[in-house]
Amino acid sequence: MPVRFYIKPNRADGSASILVAEPLDYETTRFFTLRVRVQNVAAVPLASFTTVYVNVTDVNDNVPFFLSSTYEATVPEGAEIGTSVAQVSATDLDSGLHGMINYVILKDESGDSQYFSINSYTGVIHTRASFDREQKGSYLIEVQSQDSSESARPGQQGQPNTDTAYVRILVTDVNDNAPAFAQPVYEVSVEEDKEVGFVLITVTANDEDEGANAKLRYQITSGNTMGTFDVEPEVGTIFVAQHLDYEMEQRYELRLVASDGKWENESLVVVHVVNRNDEAPVFGQTEYHAAVTEELTELPVFVLEVSATDPDQEADQSALRYSLHGQGAGSEFTIDESTGRIYAQRRLDREERPAWRFLVLATDEGGAGLTGFADVLLEVHDINDNAPVFPCPAPDSSGCFVGHVPENSPADTSVMEIRATDLDDPKAGKNAILTYRIVQNVRNEINLNLFSINPSTGTISTVLRSLDREAEDRYLVVVEARDGGGLSGTGTATIMVSDVNDHPPVFTQRVYNAQVAEDLEVNSEVLAVSASDGDQGENAVVTFSIVGGDEDRKFFVETDKANRRGVVRLKKKMDFEKPHERTFNLTVKAEDADFFSLAYCLVQVEDSNDHAPVFFPQFYEAPAMSEDVSVGTIVAQVTAADLDSGLNGRFSYSIAKESDPYGQFLVDQSGWVVVADSLDREMVSQHRLMVLATDTGSPPLTGTAIVMVTVLDVNDNGPEFEVPYKPIVWENMAAPQAVRINDTSLLLHAADRDSSPNGGPFSICLLMLTSDATSFNLTDLRNGSAALSTLRTFDRERQKEYRLPILMIDSGSPPMSSTNTLTVVIGDRNDHPHSPGHTDFFVYSYHGVLPTTVLGQVQSPDLDDWSEKVYRFQGKPPSGLFSLNHNSGQLIIREGAPVPVGSYSLEVRVSDKTWPDVTSTAEVVVMELDEEAVQNAGSLRLSNITVEQFFSSAPGQESSFSRLGRLLSELLQTNRDNVHIFSVANGNRQGEREVNVWFAAHGSPYYKAEKLHGNVMAHKAKLEAALGVSISQVGIDECPYTDCSQSGGCSSDVTFSLTPTALSSGNTSLVSVSASSEARCGCRARESLHQACSSYPRNPCLNGGTCQDSELGYRCKCPPMFDGPECQQTKHSFSGQGYAWFPPIRPCFQSHISLEFITESANGLLLYNGPLGPAQAGEQEDYIALELRNGVPTLSISHGSGSLTLQLPARSTVTDRRWHRLDIVSDGKAVQLILDQCSGAVVNEVEGLVVEVLETDQSGCKASGETPGNLSFPKKMMFLFLNVNQPLQLGGVKETSTHRRYKAFTGCLRNLVVDSKVYDLGIPGESLDSSPGCGLTDGVCVTASGPSCGVHGTCLGEWGSFSCDCHPGYSGHKCDKALPEWSFARDSMLRYQLRGGGSPRRTHIQLLLRTRSSSGTLLSMTSHGANEYIILEIVDSHLSVRANLGDGAHSLRLASQRVDGGQWVLASLHRHDNLFTLRLEQGGGSREARAWMGNRREIVVHPSSVLLGNGPTPGQSADFQGCLRDVRLNDHSLLLDGQSTEFSTVLERRGVTSGCHSDACSAKPCRSPLYCVDLWRKHQCRCPGGQVTVTDETSGHHRCVPSPCGPSACRNRGTCHALTPDSWQCRCPEGFRGQRCEVGQMKAHRMAALSPGSILVISMCLLVFFAVLVAVTVWNQKGSRSKFQKRGVYHLPAEHQSWEDIRENILNYNEEGGGEQDQNAYDITELKRPLCSSLSQSSSCTTAPLINNASYTNDSNDAHAISVGLCPMDFKSYVARIIWEADNDSQEFPPDSYHVWSIEGAGSPVGSLSSLGSAISHDKAEEEEGAAFSSDRLSHWGDKFEALSEMYERPALSLTYRDALCYSQSQRSHSQDNLPHPF
Repeated sequence: MPVRFYIKPNRADGSASILVAEPLDYETTRFFTLRVRVQNVAAVPLASFTTVYVNVTDVNDNVPFFLSSTYEATVPEGAEIGTSVAQVSATDLDSGLHGMINYVILKDESGDSQYFSINSYTGVIHTRASFDREQKGSYLIEVQSQDSSESARPGQQGQPNTDTAYVRILVTDVNDNAPAFAQPVYEVSVEEDKEVGFVLITVTANDEDEGANAKLRYQITSGNTMGTFDVEPEVGTIFVAQHLDYEMEQRYELRLVASDGKWENESLVVVHVVNRNDEAPVFGQTEYHAAVTEELTELPVFVLEVSATDPDQEADQSALRYSLHGQGAGSEFTIDESTGRIYAQRRLDREERPAWRFLVLATDEGGAGLTGFADVLLEVHDINDNAPVFPCPAPDSSGCFVGHVPENSPADTSVMEIRATDLDDPKAGKNAILTYRIVQNVRNEINLNLFSINPSTGTISTVLRSLDREAEDRYLVVVEARDGGGLSGTGTATIMVSDVNDHPPVFTQRVYNAQVAEDLEVNSEVLAVSASDGDQGENAVVTFSIVGGDEDRKFFVETDKANRRGVVRLKKKMDFEKPHERTFNLTVKAEDADFFSLAYCLVQVEDSNDHAPVFFPQFYEAPAMSEDVSVGTIVAQVTAADLDSGLNGRFSYSIAKESDPYGQFLVDQSGWVVVADSLDREMVSQHRLMVLATDTGSPPLTGTAIVMVTVLDVNDNGPEFEVPYKPIVWENMAAPQAVRINDTSLLLHAADRDSSPNGGPFSICLLMLTSDATSFNLTDLRNGSAALSTLRTFDRERQKEYRLPILMIDSGSPPMSSTNTLTVVIGDRNDHPHSPGHTDFFVYSYHGVLPTTVLGQVQSPDLDDWSEKVYRFQGKPPSGLFSLNHNSGQLIIREGAPVPVGSYSLEVRVSDKTWPDVTSTAEVVVMELDEEAVQNAGSLRLSNITVEQFFSSAPGQESSFSRLGRLLSELLQTNRDNVHIFSVANGNRQGEREVNVWFAAHGSPYYKAEKLHGNVMAHKAKLEAALGVSISQVGIDECPYTDCSQSGGCSSDVTFSLTPTALSSGNTSLVSVSASSEARCGCRARESLHQACSSYPRNPCLNGGTCQDSELGYRCKCPPMFDGPECQQTKHSFSGQGYAWFPPIRPCFQSHISLEFITESANGLLLYNGPLGPAQAGEQEDYIALELRNGVPTLSISHGSGSLTLQLPARSTVTDRRWHRLDIVSDGKAVQLILDQCSGAVVNEVEGLVVEVLETDQSGCKASGETPGNLSFPKKMMFLFLNVNQPLQLGGVKETSTHRRYKAFTGCLRNLVVDSKVYDLGIPGESLDSSPGCGLTDGVCVTASGPSCGVHGTCLGEWGSFSCDCHPGYSGHKCDKALPEWSFARDSMLRYQLRGGGSPRRTHIQLLLRTRSSSGTLLSMTSHGANEYIILEIVDSHLSVRANLGDGAHSLRLASQRVDGGQWVLASLHRHDNLFTLRLEQGGGSREARAWMGNRREIVVHPSSVLLGNGPTPGQSADFQGCLRDVRLNDHSLLLDGQSTEFSTVLERRGVTSGCHSDACSAKPCRSPLYCVDLWRKHQCRCPGGQVTVTDETSGHHRCVPSPCGPSACRNRGTCHALTPDSWQCRCPEGFRGQRCEVGQMKAHRMAALSPGSILVISMCLLVFFAVLVAVTVWNQKGSRSKFQKRGVYHLPAEHQSWEDIRENILNYNEEGGGEQDQNAYDITELKRPLCSSLSQSSSCTTAPLINNASYTNDSNDAHAISVGLCPMDFKSYVARIIWEADNDSQEFPPDSYHVWSIEGAGSPVGSLSSLGSAISHDKAEEEEGAAFSSDRLSHWGDKFEALSEMYERPALSLTYRDALCYSQSQRSHSQDNLPHPF
């Protein structure tokens, strides 16, 4: 309650005043009762109470407020004066007069108050006037309320309290006004042809009332004859309701009335109808009929006359015009347009059309008005002008009229009915009445007719019963039909004699023989029988069955009714060991519906290896023997037997390795088990030998026996500790103290592994041999134990452990002693404080994936290493990114935490509960490791260092890890941040301190490994000096430490884990992928397998090739100009001052290196692989160098033991501008250098005689020798092959030292192949003055329209010419013709006659084949006497070649790949002399096999001996069954369609059919619900979708069950593959893994938190940027139209008219790269790139306007600048060519990209601008010219390149492929021109 009163005491008189504390309100509380207490001041105060009553009196302090500030009321217009309008009301809370309220109306300026009065007491308002709404619709008055006394409120000055309110009075409408029209009469005209609904006029009236009183309705009350018009009742719109007719009514007067429901008014609307031509002419008849005789010749012929009238009033009847429409109108028939007379203009033929129907039209107003029509029907009368004709109802292979009659049918048997037709009218006399007779019958052997015909019906019947289908199954009868007019026609009836079963089936053989193995599976084929039947159809359906010789029902017959073939299959297993099951004589019956015959099948069962050897007995226990028995002691003899026979019954003994793991026993083939090595009872006291008897069958079977051998003990072991002891002595403990040996004992116990007689008691003593032993005392307790005590106090920080030598002697005879070392550990006390430390963590996340990863321990140095510390984050660590193990201090990246790339600083508080806490720091640097970095990683092997030492560093010094990264960045001239040492590991070799380091570096792309290794090797000495360690290997290679002498070669593999691992510890921790390397024995290049595309982590096809799966693994579909089997770029150009680095040569032990070249200079280095600097002491110096010296090839090679130089004679020059091939063949120390495969060497052989070569002169093409050095082991293998790890340098060497100098090569290299592996010469690891492709020859291979050989051919460019090598399956001038497929069956073959002799030293066969046959001859050729031959064939499903060149038969098989999988396979055979090479697809790896076959080198092929599809000696296995396509012999096509070519003529062609079809599913072999899938001549039964196939184990039948793959089986779009009805496997898309693809690979993303202010600033900057961009774009668009624009209109010059259709598609050059300096919208001179023409097509112009001459020479008038073609060409094709070049130029930047030179290098070798001047000739004149070129060239590039122009004299020579093309053409004409230098 609020306090309203308070007391103020008056101490003078002891009274008190009651005062008011706050204002009182009478209206709230009118009466108060106060209780007052009074109290004295004393030790014991006394008090008294009284009651005071307070009455509150009222004052006028409340305003009489209206209940509403505004009121609204209504009053009808015209209401009487005094009408009550509204009542207002106010309230006053005061009482009495203070609360009495009076009401008044206040006067206002509008005067509205005078019309109303108010009752002052009740507030009721009354009217003082009558109102008219149309004059004023509302009134507003102000009323006031006031009370009846003076106000007590301040400021009122004696006035009463008042309030005001407004009252709005609305005058409501009363319908007191009539509607009024604007005018009394309206006139309007309307044409009589207006449609119903046409609006004439809208007439409206006005009503001054409002609302419903003003809503009018309109109606027509009179004048509307026949309801012709109507009006919209609410709108007043008058419209046409009925069709108007001027002829019936010309004027209407409509009376229109408007009414508002009370009042109405009217107006007159006059309508005038305007006449129109609306009546069409009317014919006198709706249908006219006439007739005319056909074939009348006097034309025209009058037919009939028609007439019509026009019903319009006042119509001109003479203005009617007639016309014809419809059949024959205007051609056969015409009409006189004025008279209506119809004529026939052509001769009519009733047989073509017996009646004509057309329309005749009549149009008024001279043909421009309305039209009427009538039908005309014209009948053509017939004359006999058509002879009877026999129509062909449904022709088939036998003829038009075919009848069937069974053989042996009786006479008068109806055969068929043959009917003729006569086109004449059958109703017109006898014109179409026909009679039939046979004019050419068939007679039998006695000259009697076989058939007769009914003359009226044409029914043919037999005359005699003498038809025999087997003698003649088809007869032809000629029948004549004659009409009544004498005209006749003939037809031929074919009578087919159908079969009757009158012949029995006959077996093709009386006796069949078969040999089968006894382990043949049930349902397998045993043999096949076949029968023939003279009948056909169902009568020839033969069924086979076994009727004898199979009492045990071992066989059953499966009938192939379509081929009358029976397959005898096995029903039950056979057992050769049962004598009666070794031979079966089966009687097989072949039967049709009525007859049968028998044949006999003799089945010989061959023994199979189905019995394993059995031992008798199976358990042997040998006499016990001492463990020191001599080797060779007999243990036991075992005996076994095998029930099989032959090889299957022969067996050999062996001992299972698991039962004799140490190889201590062996068994000979007589079963004697003997001791093979010393025994050790302590190792194995009892041997349980498992003796094996393994037979020689296939597969071999094995029997086992157990031989138990007990070994007796001898005293051969000294005592040793009972258990491993490692006692602990705590530091700082006073001496002496007993040492507790382990947790359970204070004593040391000894034990002996010998048996008890040779064991204890033992003698134990401490040997005082070391200083450690002087600190302890050992007491022997003489019971096999001893006690150890200390002699002094220890300090762990000085020495952590002590090693005590303890001597123990046993009691054996003689006694054995041993010395064991006891290691005593000094236990740690926390007696030293720990200090703060700092740890650097370098974390690499592969693909951005970071699972839970332990980074390492946060360091806090402490001399005490046993103290227990607690680690906690200090401050707030990065949220959710890291966690810390509180006990171990291990820092962990949490799984699922997206850790962005960057640096993180952490603080960790370390406490150990004894010493004060310290704060250690950690720096975590997270970097993403790209897959490209791993692929291009380089590696080093450091010697005499460990991983710990590699990362450790002294205070103030950097670690070897940091120093190596810095040195590599300096060496590679790139930023330190671009060098990543991402994996480190200790070496694998035992006893060696080595560290393997893997690193990557990048400019723009990542540098290739050969660039890294090459530059490191060139500065190896500098690196070793700076690091202080030895670099034992640059490029880690395990092969030098691996014995692969029993294989074909060695290669080193490195694998990287996908999970980051802590690779080091200490102050620097590297967390990254772990790497491991291992040697792989074998020749990888020749043994590599081609697997499916999905088996490779990345696309195995290079340079944008498409990987495609096949039966032989993957194959590559390559873009143009990439001709290698894996889409390698096979060519590279060199300009005489550069080099190119590629991966090093990894030859096999027997290696073959080949390459081809074309040269412009007589001297130059083709190839070098070896050290980049001088070899250090102890390093071997393997190298190979291939060069031209004075035009002659020279080879220098070293296997590490000395150099060998091979040089061809001076006459063997190769500077003839032709391609030449060099082969380097190495077999151990023997090396050969061969030029052009010695194709020019003379070989003299005697044809057909097996003799050695008489004479071979290879001195001009071949040089041989051996590398120096001894073959003593262990360096034997080192000296037998080339062992280099440095980059292969082509075309020249990088000048890194003065070690070796070679002159750079000018020309092209191509097809570098090392042991069948083709090098990709497209993108070198580092290069200078070189480019991919061949600028000397590739110009002829590219035209403006694309590659010269199309997309299906390989261009073989020569100097000035080219030829096309079409891809398999294509032919033609541009390889654009797809060749068809041809099918070969049994006995199919083609024999060819070759035209012109081929080389006797070379054979090249290539073909596409498809087969499921495991054998067959593909192509064969022989000599004249057939004693020499080459046969390409399939043997046991593998491609094989057999050959005899005169020295006996030899063969070669490609055994690694099968060719009978039913897929198309490319197979080829290459022979050069006696070197045969088989290839599948493009060869390489396991797809290629090579061998030298014999010694003879020539075969003279007989021209007519070439056979395709069969061999020279026919046989069942010689037939090829399958399909062939595109067969080539010696690079010429052998056509399979029988056509001859200039190379060959077809002598014989048999059984070869077009296409390669399969009908594997035609016999419907699958039972429902399985469906058949044709796999080409093989079918597979599959279940419908959602089901999986299950095989019934009992019956072997397949059935379908629901698949386990549900809709949610695989997540994240994984594909479910059912394995069994209960299991499945998910194939996950990229980025997901797991059993159900549920695990996603999460990549870290950088997250940045921006403040609102930063976001605002960035937003403003972006807005400004976009505004500027829009302005510049608009300005450019405006400026770009200036060149060809005149007065706002585009005008193209005449020479550019062809641009018109494509100008809108051309982007402005100044927008796309021309810069601000080029505003020529259509001048694309700067975009033009070299595009050279095909020199082989000189007749056609293919040279585009290539290069602006002024861009490449300082003298604009120089006539010797790059030649420019002046011929016109299609501009659209030219632009398309430019785009194609840009897209396929690997050296160019992508469009609109930004590159930082110092980091990315723009593709330059070193990644810096310093290389821009390194490619210029040292000739002074050339330097001056080059400088002028550079300055001139750069000055045209705009302001951005001014600084570059000033800094560097000339740009880098980065010659592109296309530039080289154009350069080659210019060189042909101007050999002295300078090479253009594009930037």
